[in-house]
Amino acid sequence: GSTMGRSRFFEMAKILTRGLVAVQLWVGSAVAVENWQAGDAGASWESVGELIGLTADASVLMPAVVDTTTNALTGLGKRGGSIESPQSRENLTPLLTDGKAATFWSVPRDRRPDGTSMLIDLGAILPIKRVRIIGDPEIFLRAYELFVHDGDPEQLREGRPVAFTNMVGSNLEQAESIIDVQFPLQFVRFIRLISRSSQEFTIEDAEVFGDGFAPTGSFISDIIDLGNPANFGKLVLQATSDSLTGIVLQTRTGLVPDPRVFYRKTDVFEGEDRSEDPIFPIGFPAAAEEYDDLVSADKGAIVDNITEWSPWSAPYEDFSGNLLSPGNRRFLQFRLFFSSENARHGSSVDLFSLEYSIPTLAQELTAEVTPAAVTLGETHTFDYFLRSEFAADNPGFDRVEIKTPFNASIREVELDGGSIPFAEEEDEEGNLNVLLTADRVENSGQVLHITFDALVTVYGTTFFGKVFDSQSEELGQNVVAGDASPASLSNRLSIQGALSRELVMDLQVTPPAFSPNGDGINDELELSFILLRALNPVPVEITLFDLSGRTVRRLQTRGMMNGPQSVIWNGRGDGGQLVPPGLYLLKLSVDTDTGSEEQTRLVGVAY
Repeated sequence: GSTMGRSRFFEMAKILTRGLVAVQLWVGSAVAVENWQAGDAGASWESVGELIGLTADASVLMPAVVDTTTNALTGLGKRGGSIESPQSRENLTPLLTDGKAATFWSVPRDRRPDGTSMLIDLGAILPIKRVRIIGDPEIFLRAYELFVHDGDPEQLREGRPVAFTNMVGSNLEQAESIIDVQFPLQFVRFIRLISRSSQEFTIEDAEVFGDGFAPTGSFISDIIDLGNPANFGKLVLQATSDSLTGIVLQTRTGLVPDPRVFYRKTDVFEGEDRSEDPIFPIGFPAAAEEYDDLVSADKGAIVDNITEWSPWSAPYEDFSGNLLSPGNRRFLQFRLFFSSENARHGSSVDLFSLEYSIPTLAQELTAEVTPAAVTLGETHTFDYFLRSEFAADNPGFDRVEIKTPFNASIREVELDGGSIPFAEEEDEEGNLNVLLTADRVENSGQVLHITFDALVTVYGTTFFGKVFDSQSEELGQNVVAGDASPASLSNRLSIQGALSRELVMDLQVTPPAFSPNGDGINDELELSFILLRALNPVPVEITLFDLSGRTVRRLQTRGMMNGPQSVIWNGRGDGGQLVPPGLYLLKLSVDTDTGSEEQTRLVGVAY
């Protein structure tokens, strides 16, 4: 990953305790929903993660900001910046940023001052316009060149610029002890001062000023240890941004404390390179410690642990929705990326919070669906198998939610081969919601079998599942695709198949003849159909003609996407008047990137 994406990992004791702010939200059973928070009333940002190019003002996290009156080098170390010289082993950062003349950097004549340089790393890309170098009143730098660099990663080697070409100031006859260089506002990460004098000099302090926000910044949390595997609920990121700024949030969850795998080089060669073996125990601090103790020549690669950690999630589109990373995990990490197209604009984050509950409902939940290959665009009967494993502290569940793209209907529910009673509860999003009214799944090895009818129009549609306990307020637990039953060989929850060639299926008009006379009986005609091959909104034109071919009404339709659609005609023409009784021709036209299609139906109007 990039420098902005690298994490710091701490000793196990710190991982177990740091940054955990738990607020009990519900009491009344053996479990409670708790809330992990950073920012606002929760843990401070600095205590639970690494800030790169950011600043934490009180509880607000925002891009580093500079102004024309405050020295940007104040707190340089906290921002990850530094001041150093290739010709000196001294740590110049505290010497030149404390505002005291008593602390300084001195280069005597015997150290060959001519060509000696000083490099300031601001620790972030900042909008800078002024640099001041305060020298000793008597022994100051008599000639210099000053360069800046924007920190473009492609021009860096081992985190430092390969070359400095942007000179913003120079004076080979400096007569004042203070060097004050002002230049047009520009984004700067590195500043290089080069002595062009053979005389000794002393620098007491350095100052940098600018105006605006850093264009980029990132925050990556420490590994958050919840103590035991947890189920996750609502995630909230309270953030402020505008059209010129952006915030990206990603999460990942794991089963072990460290998301990295460390490799040690062996004495066995594979071609010209030495082979590498992983260091055990994978995912625990001992492996990182052993790797750190190796000599450089024996250190192998460091890669992500993709077996016991989920990959970073897709960027969140909803900052107030469910966690996208897998549940039933003990460890969690999140990261934020800030961006701005204008130095005058900066986004901010006030709070990150996440609901979680312990213990989980089950130790393992494995599910699969069959058939896993169908003709897309048609309604099919599916069998959904769910096998559960429980530990002593897992309470079990009695409600199952299956995410379906369109309204679906349940045919039957079986538990371990026997039919059981159930209730189909309403769901605002149209998902299947099954309550087991007389049974409870709480024994290891039990298999729940749900048979339902559903329409699938998109290749790769996935029937995600989640279980709940109606007897408690514990958060739901997601199922994981796998081998749940010998009756199914799919081992997956996603549906594949060939798409029907039609763009429009099941075009129907109800009723075929209607009477828009206001008596409340058959006053409207409903046109219903299934639209295919429309992953993005497409225009659908619906036009009514009389039998002479004259246009009577054009029904305005919004962009429509895959799935069932319906349009209502109230029997009125384009002018708003009721059309005369008789037969009319209804034409539906669809135009997509994959083709066009027209269908017609004959409808009747009577009074």
